[in-house]
Amino acid sequence: MFVAINRLTVPAEYGEHLEQAFGKNAGGMKDVAGFISFDLMRAEAGGEYLVVTKWQDKPSFEAWREGDAFSRAHSNVNANSPVKSELGTYDVVVSRP
Repeated sequence: MFVAINRLTVPAEYGEHLEQAFGKNAGGMKDVAGFISFDLMRAEAGGEYLVVTKWQDKPSFEAWREGDAFSRAHSNVNANSPVKSELGTYDVVVSRP
């Protein structure tokens, strides 16, 4: 399994907008090859979100990033967005149900 975690730094006044945007688009990943799950997490202290996606393998994630589904999912992202992001990718070495 492969996991991508996008750490978002979000101004307080923009958090609700971000949550609504992800909520509207959450179902768009169900037919993407290799996709397992998606979670949007908000830090208790606020100001930070984690976008966690799980994939069968790294090639599935890379194919999504290079494909139309990624372009559609990010088509409404404004170039002037106040959100800052940092992507980390991970190979799962131990997983328990």
